[in-house]
Amino acid sequence: MARVDTGYDEIGYCARFRLETVSLVVFPFKDEPASLVANNIRTAARHQVVEEVWAVVAGEDNIANSLLDATRAISDETSTPIEIVLQQRIGSLRPGKGDAMNTAIRRAAEREWQRVHFYDADITNFDESWIDGAESAADRGFGVVRHRFPRASTDAMITWMITRPGLAIEFPETFLPRLNQPLGGELLLTRPALEALADSPTVGDRSDWGIDTLITYETSVLESGVYEHHVPDGKRHTLYGSLDDIRTMSLECLDAVASLHGRPAPGPEVPHGSDRPTPAPPDLKRTVAYDIEGSLRLLTSGWTPAEAELASGLPDAVEVPFLENRVRPNFAFMDADLWFAALGYLIDNFRLGDSAWESLAFRLWLSRVLAYTTGQALSGYSQAMRYLESTIGDYEKTSR
Repeated sequence: MARVDTGYDEIGYCARFRLETVSLVVFPFKDEPASLVANNIRTAARHQVVEEVWAVVAGEDNIANSLLDATRAISDETSTPIEIVLQQRIGSLRPGKGDAMNTAIRRAAEREWQRVHFYDADITNFDESWIDGAESAADRGFGVVRHRFPRASTDAMITWMITRPGLAIEFPETFLPRLNQPLGGELLLTRPALEALADSPTVGDRSDWGIDTLITYETSVLESGVYEHHVPDGKRHTLYGSLDDIRTMSLECLDAVASLHGRPAPGPEVPHGSDRPTPAPPDLKRTVAYDIEGSLRLLTSGWTPAEAELASGLPDAVEVPFLENRVRPNFAFMDADLWFAALGYLIDNFRLGDSAWESLAFRLWLSRVLAYTTGQALSGYSQAMRYLESTIGDYEKTSR
């Protein structure tokens, strides 16, 4: 029977463990439809290598109870234990996904799980192949397995415009900027990686959306290596309205990238492997991942003198056209070279929690996303994706 677990140990829990490798699947869950999460839990619980499934829940008790109700039928179908785990407050930043991930990481480390899978709860095409692919790579000796997948050319704009460029700036000529999904919430951790993350103060402190960036970095320097398993059909999930929907995520991911400045890079001896990519499904090539019209107004609304003053520190080639947004939308100027300069300025100076810095950073990123969307993205899917990849390579070769 599924149950709500408050995070405290129960007598006799360890008696359930076997000596051989055992795998746990975790779904961080906030406000996704309970029926969708339950279907994903059912898929995981039916897999032959999965010994237990957890849904780590943020929010009120009624959210946990709605998922508990949805999983009762699953408990009647399978002998795999299903637990609803209430998210604990662990980090010092905004309570969010990081607390959910760290709740599961620390709990699993205490209970001696050998392999722990994480999957976002809102995946609509989750099936057993995700688990199979991760387990296969772990069987070959990789300590961390990340899932990679094709995405629409206008999706993953935080990844393409903040995280991967930031990793290219900070860790050029390593595999870090070449990871396809550095913000992906779909991964497998073997026991050594799990213990390393559970013991990491920087990972534990990252309670917000920046957790994925910190996990990506911390696992990249482990000797056990990283493998990327390819999911040909892509990750199907709910897309956005305007880019304001992911404003908080963009800022927290920027802050996480900036926090890596000065950290040691993964050495050339760290193994990195990947499945070969496959052609993107036709529907992804036609998808526009966000509301362009609804995003335009965000360039001009709410300017303050403090934000304009911070903008004065930008290179003139960025500052002058960018400040025109106080009067009318202007973004076409923000090409890859100018964004490199703007991002470097943000990495060096951005302060999460400062309203002027947050507004400036979001508006600069928004300018870059709109310039790319209305420029290169219109040239066709394949050409747009080649452009994005080549930009990351160019950033690796450009010194600040």
